[in-house]
Amino acid sequence: MAVCMETTTVGRWHTERASVADGGRAVTVLSFGGVAGRRAQELVGAYAGTRVDWLRLPPEWTQLAADVLDRRLVAARVGWRLVLVGAEAPVLAAQARALAAGVLDDEILAEVVDVGGVEADVRSVHCAHCATVHLAPVPVGGLTRCPECAADLVVHHHLSRRTGAYLGYMNDAEDRP
Repeated sequence: MAVCMETTTVGRWHTERASVADGGRAVTVLSFGGVAGRRAQELVGAYAGTRVDWLRLPPEWTQLAADVLDRRLVAARVGWRLVLVGAEAPVLAAQARALAAGVLDDEILAEVVDVGGVEADVRSVHCAHCATVHLAPVPVGGLTRCPECAADLVVHHHLSRRTGAYLGYMNDAEDRP
């Protein structure tokens, strides 16, 4: 599936890198997994003169990661920034949770790093038919089966920042009566 990068909502991870800490007094860096830790260490060093909390988390989005982020969100004050580094699925889940809590897009730097292996293509997919979200090792444009309603879904290149998931719609929807 060809994706028009001018109109897609898929993250442009390498071009969206901005200095999110400009004007910020405090930065929290969440890194997911060891590979992300190396990039996070570079980012932490770039925020000299700013109070930085760096929290190293497991590579996947878990309840522990959600709890850690929630504690930081509750303590956040004006001038706080959030930096997320890791594989796509946990970064998007953390970004969606932060946005739901009221953090602005301009206060978040989400950086997806190539973690390699199976986790490289794991995506959150929102089923348009039963409204569930599941993780699937599938590329954009690929097929996955919804574990809830068993629909074969095409993973569309529409990424919701609100849910942190790609849109999945029934593969043969146009062919059905």
